Amino acid sequence: MRLLVTGGAGYLGSEVCRQAVDAGHDVVATELRTPAPFGRALTVDLREPFELDDVDVVVHTAYVQADPDMIVRSTRNVAAAAESAGARLIHLSTDLVFDGEHAPYSEEDDPAPVSAYGQAKLEAERFVHGLVVRTSLLYGKPGPQEALAARDDVVFHTDEIRCPTHVSDLASALLELAALDLTGVLHVAAPEAVSRLEFARLLGAREPRGVATPPGRARNVALDSSRAARLLRTKLRGIREIKR
Repeated sequence: MRLLVTGGAGYLGSEVCRQAVDAGHDVVATELRTPAPFGRALTVDLREPFELDDVDVVVHTAYVQADPDMIVRSTRNVAAAAESAGARLIHLSTDLVFDGEHAPYSEEDDPAPVSAYGQAKLEAERFVHGLVVRTSLLYGKPGPQEALAARDDVVFHTDEIRCPTHVSDLASALLELAALDLTGVLHVAAPEAVSRLEFARLLGAREPRGVATPPGRARNVALDSSRAARLLRTKLRGIREIKR
């Protein structure tokens, strides 16, 4: 399979590339400022239109959470490039497209984001004529969540509920999905919902401080990923299963 992975130097994208290369796929990884460690590098600014050829599947993992405009523009350009090349598109989205008031959320529930990031991700989904994969917090190799848990100047929300998902499990699931002819929306997250405070503890925070979720931030956005569990061979493990 010929794969193009956007965000090939990123947290999830680099893991997708690593597993795809190990599996013998022909992998192209986009990069901009940071070199992509696996696959053949393609330097491209996704905020600008670009063209692709000789690609079967595009896995779009690239985003900058603090830049909603980049999220929307890059997805529009990636979707256009994939469509022009006749490639299938798998787009990574988030549980934060929901408002946090009616969890657990299935694929049939109506999104209602309360943050600029969630709104940008929802707007980006609308460019995708392929498969939208919504997931949750990622962990499993040194990264943002591990760094937060190691700090002593951060407070963690006691009633913000997410479904933390191991990055290697999600990458494996995405490679399975790349071989399937699925379209629409699919929730792909671990089955165990925990608070941000408990998540920090499970990642090794020694004495994390807990506070209530402030107004304007989604609380319980736990995803119902039962459909994905029926479709996939990959098991998305709960964090307590991994950390016990």
